[in-house]
Amino acid sequence: MGSRFQFFLILSLVFALSDSTAVQQQNTTGHHTPDTKVTSAPKIWKSPGLGYSTLLRHVHGVLNIIGWGTLIPIGIVIARYFREEFPLRCDRWYSAHAVCQTCGYIMGTVGWGFGVSLINSSNRSHIPFLVLGILIIVLTAIQICGICVQQKKESGRRGRWEMWHRGMGYVILALIIADIFEGINAQRHPKKWRWAYVGILLALVVVAAALEVYTYIKLKRFKQAMKLNANMYSPTT
Repeated sequence: MGSRFQFFLILSLVFALSDSTAVQQQNTTGHHTPDTKVTSAPKIWKSPGLGYSTLLRHVHGVLNIIGWGTLIPIGIVIARYFREEFPLRCDRWYSAHAVCQTCGYIMGTVGWGFGVSLINSSNRSHIPFLVLGILIIVLTAIQICGICVQQKKESGRRGRWEMWHRGMGYVILALIIADIFEGINAQRHPKKWRWAYVGILLALVVVAAALEVYTYIKLKRFKQAMKLNANMYSPTT
């Protein structure tokens, strides 16, 4: 038994030495035997994510479109169509108007600031974007400060103040639309952004047009009713 064990031990050592020499020869010559399998390092594929500048550009666009391009026009619609009896009356119209204008101004200004920080990473000329943004911020600040000097309803200057306030609001709205489209042209996919904002503008225009038509119809019926009442109670000769 001892001799057999020694024989198998010597035989296993011989096979081990032969395997080690074969491996050394393969490493030195660079050739592989058919039995050996060469496995390459697994490739790790990473989906390309949004870069910092791209993400910041998207945040800038969303804030400007929602703040300046949506909330401020909604505030204008509220002030025009919900403050009087025609077409609709809302007792809290002033609060809703102030909230829309304030939130829209803050969001749009923050978004515009993000856009300014991206100017160095773009090769386009951004002078119109900067000029329009500065005008919007300055005129909106003047508009907000103008509320502090608002005249009382009994004052004779109240009508002039309302005309100035309303006209300034429409000027700011036109500048906002121009600035947003100017900023959309700087996006990587301007067509998608443009159609999205055009859809928002169309929705606002449809709502404003419907309220305008409703105002005209309601006011016309009111005048007809007043004329009929005047004819009914007028003294007959």
